[in-house]
Amino acid sequence: MPTGSGLRFRPAMPTPLGRAMRLSDLLNPNIARNLMNAVPSAAYTEPYLRAQMLGLVFHGVSDPAAIRHVLSDNAGNYRRSRLVARMLRPLAREGLFTAEGKAWHSQRRLMAPAFLPHAIAAFTPLFDRAAEQSLDQLPDGRGVVDMAEVATRTTSAVIDEALFSGQSGMSFGETGRHVRDFVAGATQASFSLLVGLERFSPGAAQRRARRAQRVLTSRMGVFLRDRSVQADPPEDFVARLYRAFRAEHEAEEAMQLTLDNAMTFFIAGHETTAAGLTWALYLLSGDTQAQTWAREESQAAWAAGGGGEAVLERLPYLRMVWDETLRLYPPVHRIDREALADDEVCGHRVRKGETVTIWPWIVHRHRTLWDEPDLFNPENFDPEAKAGRHRYQFIPFGAGARMCVGMGFAQAEALILLSRWLAAHRFTPAPGHVVRPRSDFTLRPEGGLPLIVERVVARTA
Repeated sequence: MPTGSGLRFRPAMPTPLGRAMRLSDLLNPNIARNLMNAVPSAAYTEPYLRAQMLGLVFHGVSDPAAIRHVLSDNAGNYRRSRLVARMLRPLAREGLFTAEGKAWHSQRRLMAPAFLPHAIAAFTPLFDRAAEQSLDQLPDGRGVVDMAEVATRTTSAVIDEALFSGQSGMSFGETGRHVRDFVAGATQASFSLLVGLERFSPGAAQRRARRAQRVLTSRMGVFLRDRSVQADPPEDFVARLYRAFRAEHEAEEAMQLTLDNAMTFFIAGHETTAAGLTWALYLLSGDTQAQTWAREESQAAWAAGGGGEAVLERLPYLRMVWDETLRLYPPVHRIDREALADDEVCGHRVRKGETVTIWPWIVHRHRTLWDEPDLFNPENFDPEAKAGRHRYQFIPFGAGARMCVGMGFAQAEALILLSRWLAAHRFTPAPGHVVRPRSDFTLRPEGGLPLIVERVVARTA
């Protein structure tokens, strides 16, 4: 229930298993479709757990120092898990998300300038326009709205405009279902995936994922090839990306690398931010005091003028809310790294080929790292609390060299959208709806997030 009298809101989380996950659990659709339901209770109290399945060995690590060792200090000994790469390669192929070694370093170098602070600042007018347009999807009075859909539709439009000048033809209305079909089917745990036969899986979800992959890559490919022969294309992200790849690769290879990364950023760029926005509204709908403070701050920030870049500097409490949202529902909820040579973590030997698995979801709720970790408490991110925390205790976008390159973009976009929505509307839970977190590519509330949305400030013409 919502809180307003000093009681903290306890948001939804799956009930932990009282034992380690077994291979037979993959026959349980509630676990196969949502691995969050397979997290053992011991994971929230122990710094290290070991699991083995079909000859695959997983070392679950929650100790911040060990996480730093794997993701930073000894990162050269680890690569992205081949199991995860197989999930996403049909769509991302050799893009930044799945590339390794020199290929990854080259792509990261080419893309980093697009996400530097000055480049992000240039996007703030776009974020504001998208926020203003999204208000058309919200009632002028009071009504029930699926805010998960509003968030996804809005962030999809932002990515299309920011990266592709709004010309990709990959609008939410045309591609939203295909994106969800792909991420749901491609990331579903199955025997086929564990043994490397995911391309031949007969499951309905996997068949939908393969069909969605063909549709999405075909549409994006047509757009990119049309763009490559335009005499005077817009000077946007994808144009600069293709030009950079073309300077170092033959035309066909440059086009394929551009397609791989366009698909990566199109999906990851809006799915993760949309999920974060959805969870933020869910958490604020459950804590009326926090929502009131965030609304008052947002209203004052926009009333002071100066545009989106100036507004971002006036939202310290909303930033705390956003960070607390990412703690409870991190967009990168699982990180897997495969050892290239023997190593040691938490005093346990990791052999070459074994996987170290780090779940930000678990780290962010670990009983030894946080006070009352299952409660919504934005004060976890006030300056004093942050100063006393281990750097690798809060890793919503990963950590080390492979930290998400779009993190700053996502935060600026989310804060502008949230502040616009909160300044004009009140959000309360829809009666009878039970929120259940579901994991695939991101963490989402299963079945969307219907909320009662009530306008509190009259909209100007």
